[in-house]
Amino acid sequence: MALADLIARLEQDAASQVEAIRRKAGDDVRAIEAAAEQALSARRAAHVGRRRAERQAALRRQLAEARRSARAHELEARHALLARVMDRARSLLSDAAGTPAYQHALPAHLDEALSYLEGVACRVRCPSSCAAALGAAAARHQGVSVEVDESIGPGFIVEALDGSVSIDNTLPARLSRVEGRLAVELLNEGRDGAA
Repeated sequence: MALADLIARLEQDAASQVEAIRRKAGDDVRAIEAAAEQALSARRAAHVGRRRAERQAALRRQLAEARRSARAHELEARHALLARVMDRARSLLSDAAGTPAYQHALPAHLDEALSYLEGVACRVRCPSSCAAALGAAAARHQGVSVEVDESIGPGFIVEALDGSVSIDNTLPARLSRVEGRLAVELLNEGRDGAA
C-alpha cells in the first residue's frame, strides 16, 4: 500500500470520525436544548400554577371577607328593624292597656300567674286602670290581695309575701321577653338564609 493511499485512508477515517463527533455533538446540543426548554416550560408552569393558586387564595379570602361584611350589615339591619318595631310597640302600650280586649284578658293572665304559686299568700300590684279587672279574679283565690301601684306599667306584678316568687306580667316586661325571642329568631333566620 502506498503512502498516498495510507494518508488518504487516514484522512478519510479522520473525516469520518470528525463527522461522527460533529453529529454526536449536534445530537448532544439538541438534547441539552430540549432539556433546557423542558425545564424552562416546567418552571413556567410551576410559576403560573403558584401565581394562580395565590390569586385563587386571595379571591377566596376576599369573598369570605365580603360575606362576613354582608352578614354584619344584614345583622345590623335586622337589629335596627327589631328596634324600630319594639319602639313602635312600646309607644302603643298605654293605648293597648285601655282596650276592652286587654282588660278582659287580665283575669286569665292573673289566674295563670297564680297557678305557679300553688296557694302561697301573695299580693298583686297593679295600676288603678287594671285594679277592677284584677280584683274580681284575685277574689277567687285565697290569700291574694290587690294593691294599687301607679309606678308600674300596664299589667300587674304578683309577689309572694314570703319573697320566694315574683312574676312580672306588665306589658313592658312581656314586650321585653318577646323582644329577646324575636332577636333570637331573627338571628336564626339569618343563619338559615346564609346556608
